Amino acid sequence: MDQVTERATTRIRPSDVEWELFHDPHGRPTTPVRMLKTDGPSFLETKFEPNFEIGHHWHPFDTLYIIMDGNMTIGPEGNFEPGDVRWIKAGHHYGPEVSGPNGVRFFLMAFGDEIGLNWADLYETPEPLAKRLETLPAVWGRVHVEDVSAKELAPGCQVQTLNSDDPFVQRVRIAPGATLPAYSHKVGALYLVRSGSMQVEGDDAFDAEDVRWLDAGQTSGAMMAGADGADLIVIGIGGLADFDWA
Repeated sequence: MDQVTERATTRIRPSDVEWELFHDPHGRPTTPVRMLKTDGPSFLETKFEPNFEIGHHWHPFDTLYIIMDGNMTIGPEGNFEPGDVRWIKAGHHYGPEVSGPNGVRFFLMAFGDEIGLNWADLYETPEPLAKRLETLPAVWGRVHVEDVSAKELAPGCQVQTLNSDDPFVQRVRIAPGATLPAYSHKVGALYLVRSGSMQVEGDDAFDAEDVRWLDAGQTSGAMMAGADGADLIVIGIGGLADFDWA
C-alpha cells in the first residue's frame, strides 16, 4: 500500500497512488480507494460506481467528506453534490450511502489513524464514544462552499470559514497570478487543491487535487496561484488554521 509519512511539509499527488479495493474482513462489497495519508489524520480518495449502496455503519474517528464529482444520498441527511462538505462524529450510526446514476467521487479524512468501517448490525458503538455523542450539540453537519461569505485574507486572496467548531474547515481562494504571503499556522493543517494550481516558494508546485500537509509552526513560503487561480480547502487539526504572516 502506498502511503506518505513525511512531516513538516508534504505534497501528495493522488495520481502517484494506486487504487485498491477497501478491505472488509466480512467480505461485504466495498469501493476502490487511494490511501493518500495514513499516519493520522488519515486522508483518502474513494469512488462509488453508479447506484452503489453502503449499508448503515459508523467510524471510530470523526470523519470529513469533500464531494468532488457525481452525487450521493446519505439516509435522512439528503443529497450531497460537488462543493458539499460533510462531517460525522465518531461512533454515530448512519446510512445507507447510495451513489447517484453517475456514481460519486469524494475525499475522506479521518481525524485519527486509518479510517475504519464498522457495520452497524455487527458492532455496537463503544461506551466512551456513545457517552461523547450524548454531550455533542450535533452528531453530523454539512455546508456548501458557495453558501458562506468570504473576507479578504490578503490582496487577491479570500478566506471562508466553512466550520469553526471541530472540524475546523476553511476555503481559501487565490486569484489568478495573485500571491498569498509567507505564513505559518499554530496547528497542523491539510490542504486539498479543489481546482487550479499554485507554486509554493521554496517548495513544490501543486496542481488540482494535490494534497499538502503543513506541520504546526512550520513556515510556508509564499503561494502564487496559476493562470486559473487556486481554490483550496484547508483543514486545521485542533483549531482553525489561522494565518500568521512570516
